[in-house]
Amino acid sequence: PGWSAKFNHIIQCQRVHNLGYLIVGTPLGLYGVNPTDGKIIWEHTEFREIPSQSYAEVEGTEFITITYEKEATRPLEVVMEVVTGKVLFDSRVEQIAVLSKHVLPASSRLLIIGARPNTLSASLFMYDIATGKQLWANDELFKASQAAGKGLLGKLQAVGQQLASLQSLTSDPIELEDQTMLVTHPIYVMRINTTNGSVVWKNSITPSTAAQVHFSPYKSRIVYVGTDVESETGSGFSSSSGSNGPQKFLNNLYYAFDLKSGNPLWKEPAKENDMLNQVIMHEKGIIICPRSSQRPTINLIDYTTGKTMWGNKGKGIKAQGSVVSYISTEKGLLITTAFDNAWNNAAEEYYLNILDPNTGTLRFEKSIKLKGDLVRSEMTPKGLLFATTREVNILDTNSGKLLWANSIESGGPKVGDKVRPFPTGSEGDKLYVFSPKEKGLFEVDKVNGTNKKISAAEIEFSGKELPKAIDVVGDGVLLYSDQNIMKIGKDGLLKYVQYYPAPRQPALLRALYLAEAVRAAYIGAAATAYSAAFADASNKSTNPTGKAVGQDLAMGFGELGVAGFSYSAMALKAFNARFKASQNTPNFVMMMTTKEKKGNQLVQVSKTNGEIMNAVDIKNDREPEYDVDQIYNYIYYRPNDFEIVCYKL
Repeated sequence: PGWSAKFNHIIQCQRVHNLGYLIVGTPLGLYGVNPTDGKIIWEHTEFREIPSQSYAEVEGTEFITITYEKEATRPLEVVMEVVTGKVLFDSRVEQIAVLSKHVLPASSRLLIIGARPNTLSASLFMYDIATGKQLWANDELFKASQAAGKGLLGKLQAVGQQLASLQSLTSDPIELEDQTMLVTHPIYVMRINTTNGSVVWKNSITPSTAAQVHFSPYKSRIVYVGTDVESETGSGFSSSSGSNGPQKFLNNLYYAFDLKSGNPLWKEPAKENDMLNQVIMHEKGIIICPRSSQRPTINLIDYTTGKTMWGNKGKGIKAQGSVVSYISTEKGLLITTAFDNAWNNAAEEYYLNILDPNTGTLRFEKSIKLKGDLVRSEMTPKGLLFATTREVNILDTNSGKLLWANSIESGGPKVGDKVRPFPTGSEGDKLYVFSPKEKGLFEVDKVNGTNKKISAAEIEFSGKELPKAIDVVGDGVLLYSDQNIMKIGKDGLLKYVQYYPAPRQPALLRALYLAEAVRAAYIGAAATAYSAAFADASNKSTNPTGKAVGQDLAMGFGELGVAGFSYSAMALKAFNARFKASQNTPNFVMMMTTKEKKGNQLVQVSKTNGEIMNAVDIKNDREPEYDVDQIYNYIYYRPNDFEIVCYKL
């Protein structure tokens, strides 16, 4: 054990924040614990007996929220900073029911959309992140405008607008360079001054349920807004369609506004069936790719007129399914589409094709059908190398044909709601894939576009498991699952295989799964969403440490046009340490197993030889309270109701 922390009352919940801090709840309060030495760094006795489901992180930030379940009629929340425990916002104190909350990185502010007691319209409240002080409030923005009709009709219209205002924003606010922000509300698009809450401009839109805000590199000082709306006509049933009521359909509408004046630039919004999805800003115009359970259309909106241009009379071109991803190539946009055949309960079908933006046509007359769900893809000298949950192959983008007559069959079909694991490992220009059908390990040469089976003997895991991860290490390729670990040399010979039987209680594995998800978020694409925030925080920071760390993080995460959240200098240091630690692949894996006489154990298994390096005895505790931090490689185990022990691996 690295340290032990004891509490005077029963520990009711414990959680590891994504920055590494341990949050502990007891009947007497909420505590923040330093993961390095176990010392309590802050406590709040006013937050007592907080159930674990009331605690949540503001994704990717240093903030946590606590929701008061007992006040369900009005959503009451606390927003707290996790490093120092500072309460930024408490809706009980402020007397505000929270509809939504938004952290603004450029201005270091927190925007709350909420409702005052006994009101029928939402208000905006702006707070300073550093001090928690309310900077301004605006009660007028979402109030019902003077209804066009008089008498009862007019009153009904006004009440309808008021009820519509009591909703959260339909997208996160977009901060602009001059301390203003763009806000999308179900019935408005607005530009608001973040310093005082004054309105720069405000436009009414068709009532919507969701929105996206876009800018084009080909058109300056113009903002494009896409929205989801329900209507009596269209394609694809909405969630509001009831068995007794009228059927409703979903459409997506697109608007263009002059960024300075807010003036609409099109006579009417562009319209397409189905739901908002991928929007691609191209030099030819705005390529819209709606999402549907059927086969939607892809269309092009003219920047100047707002008219749809592709297909017969601008009605678009039929795709094989909804666009889930795209890659720009010399041939055009290589798109992956998914079709969920809701009518015959078939699983999702995936297809590849190339969209030619110059002609508004699909290059291949017949899309390439994929087996399984797309996992990864990358352009190689021989074409598009893709891996799905079922197969690996290379698409020749010239001919539209697959390079290999027989794909490497990997992964597997769904088992209930669970998709079987599909791991890949890579090193340089080599990709390694396991095939359950062939019971072998394949090596793919990305440069030459070839593949070969390298394992000499059949590969089979005990307990009917399949590999969930593949690591390429110095002396071979490592394959492991929840309870199995195996190493195969580059020569294809087996170096070792070990199996550690799973405990009978599934609850024992819960914390391990959570820890894996947190680590994946750091080393995967999810973490890159905060690059813009780090760069911005660095530019505006007056703290030398915060400035330097922000610059490092911005470079480490790369460019991404999605604004993340604001970080203090202390939190930036913590995140930097976490990010660097996540880049180091540990030389062991964690497993929960059961040993004869010893009972259940959380074991540290060496990747070098597959042997147990260390073990934490859980014994016969059927529902143990423990958390795993797979970034710092700490285990927090609760041996009794009053104590947490930290094991450092």
